[in-house]
Amino acid sequence: MFFSYSFKLSADEIEWIEVSKAANESIFIDPNSLNYDNRGFLSVMTKYSEVNPEDQNIINTASYLMAIDCENRLFSKLPVNGEIKQVKNWENPINDKLIKKTIMNSCSY
Repeated sequence: MFFSYSFKLSADEIEWIEVSKAANESIFIDPNSLNYDNRGFLSVMTKYSEVNPEDQNIINTASYLMAIDCENRLFSKLPVNGEIKQVKNWENPINDKLIKKTIMNSCSY
């Protein structure tokens, strides 16, 4: 008697959604990572990408957890494995259109 088992090993692929783009930079979010804490602050996994304007190849990419105070339009970047309670200082994206748009689009979820 033979037994056959089929094991399917798969990692959940992140389906990044672009929420902000400016010149040669983009920010993407993982909508499955969106989470509001009991104080109303949002945390979301983000990926920043910079592309070469000549050939459109990605030349720089970084992932991080973004904590967002949607009411006051403030943010904080944390390590990928961070937690929103680790936020020490909130930043105001005064002259950063890329981050401003990321906040607005992320808070609309």
